[in-house]
Amino acid sequence: MNSDAFVPVGAAADIAPGKSATVQVDRTEVAVFNAGGTFYALENMCPHQGASLAEGWIEGTTITCPWHAWCFNLTDGSMTLGAWATVDAYDVKVEDGQVFVSRTPRPKPPKT
Repeated sequence: MNSDAFVPVGAAADIAPGKSATVQVDRTEVAVFNAGGTFYALENMCPHQGASLAEGWIEGTTITCPWHAWCFNLTDGSMTLGAWATVDAYDVKVEDGQVFVSRTPRPKPPKT
């Protein structure tokens, strides 16, 4: 992927394992998560009632919404309890201690 497709969003050291940060990628608010040293990025709005997913709880590769406990897979944005809701997932790369997030989301996972 071309480097213009990624936006620098901050230092990797500023997002400790088990923590998240809210960043701006162009006009989109994105949540960046550090799950055990691996970085993931999702749209920062729960589709249920708009809660900030960055304020949720990380367990493994799952983020739980802080308002009503909807859970999403950090790897692809799919809902863990069924295929009726998803959030956009973004590619992330870490280079020279900086976190970069793709300007465009990945294709949504297929509904099963």
